[in-house]
Amino acid sequence: MRILLWTIRKGNHFYLEIPSSFSYDKKSFLVRLLVSKEDSPFLVDFLLGLKALSMVPGLRKVSFQISNPEYGFGEIWNICQAIQVLNDKGIQTAGFCLGGGTKALLLLSFCKYRYTSSAAEFFPVLPSAEPYFFGGAAKKYGVGVEAYASGEFKAFGETFQRTSFSAPAKKNIESLLSDQKELLELGFRKTSGLDLKALEEPIIGAEKLKDLGFITEFLEEDEFEENYLFKNYKKESEDTKPEYKKLTPGGFRLYNKKKNFSILSRSLPTVVIIPVQGNILPDLGREEDFRSRQVSFRYYQEIFKEIKEDPKVSAVILEMNSPGGSALVSELLYREIKKLSEKKPVLTYVLNVAASGGYYLACGTKEIHGTPYSVVGSIGAVMLRFELKKLYDKFGIKKERIGFYPHRDILSEYGKLSPKSEQFLKKEVLRSRDVFYSRVTEARKKTFHELESKWGEGRVFLGDRFQKAGFLDSCSSLLDILQKLKTDLGAKKIDVQYLPGTYSWKDLVQDLKPGLQMTGFNLRSFPLSLLWKDRKEDPREILYLSEIATELSK
Repeated sequence: MRILLWTIRKGNHFYLEIPSSFSYDKKSFLVRLLVSKEDSPFLVDFLLGLKALSMVPGLRKVSFQISNPEYGFGEIWNICQAIQVLNDKGIQTAGFCLGGGTKALLLLSFCKYRYTSSAAEFFPVLPSAEPYFFGGAAKKYGVGVEAYASGEFKAFGETFQRTSFSAPAKKNIESLLSDQKELLELGFRKTSGLDLKALEEPIIGAEKLKDLGFITEFLEEDEFEENYLFKNYKKESEDTKPEYKKLTPGGFRLYNKKKNFSILSRSLPTVVIIPVQGNILPDLGREEDFRSRQVSFRYYQEIFKEIKEDPKVSAVILEMNSPGGSALVSELLYREIKKLSEKKPVLTYVLNVAASGGYYLACGTKEIHGTPYSVVGSIGAVMLRFELKKLYDKFGIKKERIGFYPHRDILSEYGKLSPKSEQFLKKEVLRSRDVFYSRVTEARKKTFHELESKWGEGRVFLGDRFQKAGFLDSCSSLLDILQKLKTDLGAKKIDVQYLPGTYSWKDLVQDLKPGLQMTGFNLRSFPLSLLWKDRKEDPREILYLSEIATELSK
């Protein structure tokens, strides 16, 4: 029946929107009721859908509607690689974009045919930085900031201490931006031949892009969407016959069902992808709830424990997107990851950033992969202490130290530290650094001297440079890593499960709190207990598939 239906419904041209955002958590039932906004897909579902598209027999063309992306270059690069696979297989790719920045133009660049409206404008921003420095303001208001860093490149404290970066820190950032610019230049040159200098203008119109040969032809958005089955997206008259036959989402799903049909049901090796998103929190409480865009110890400890004991799970990928955080929690989670890796293969995939504690966690896995654009490194430690005595003096506030003992002044924000306390903190930072270094040297088979002299002390790099130095195993797409795991597991097929946390009403209230306070709404007086309580869900349970992901089908 499926073979017969596919024969009737198969087409050779697929129309697809590249979403402007992706989800890295799933919304609870209550939040879905309160928030009417359409859910975004998971990146892995979208990429698997593109991979499935590339295998549809007889597919001749895919037309992409490109929205201005709100995600990082890691997601952009993965989508670009999937589009390139379609190109390499001889499937024509066309893209339409009405406007956006550098990321939108890069997606458009990977399409063989590129369209936009003659009225469109783009607003590219090339790699650059404009960080804030609060040293002058802190000094003006009597706020002292003491930073104890393990190296001159661990520059987080400089934001609060200085009015500009130190020379070593600035040079490191300039090198990272230069590398990113080279990657962009290579990407545009290989696909569309666009000179990156053209994007130095803050506003670039469609006419100029067409003169540069980047735009194939001008179209209006409705023409691209409604006439994509016709040659050059032009329907000359009502009698004009389309050049292509539409491949509908339903027909696409039908093909996948036919392709994957088996008389005998067989269990497949399961590969679980766990998103590790946000700052690593300095919390060691007993609460196991997921926290949106934050990495808490108990939640991930419980997840790792359940996966370790689940015989259905054959391998794990940590989808890393963390700039770091607590040194203690990083070490504790590193140990949990090591326990899991003793039972089954665990890999890290750095989507956009694995810096400091993020890279610390990655060192607990068997392999570390990423994209050329991934920001990695910042290997080292830093401690900050705010000293507010001068600020208090401005308001006539005094504090008297009673019963203080050696090093008790470290816990006080009032007054300078004693020389012994300063020495203690310096030693503590170096101790944390040495533990971090030992994790890196063990995982990457490097010497302490090599790490310290070239790659440590808080330096940050792009994935391309870090991979060449041996600190990443590859710069590959997420689909390539899944293919590699399939080969390593000796399986013809694998079941890929994305394991996001649940964005609950607690996260929603936390996100809304600043706005509610601005309107005078008193959160403490609101009876949260009256709200429907989210049921405790099995963290292995996948309840959510976005509309786009469902359309593509996994």
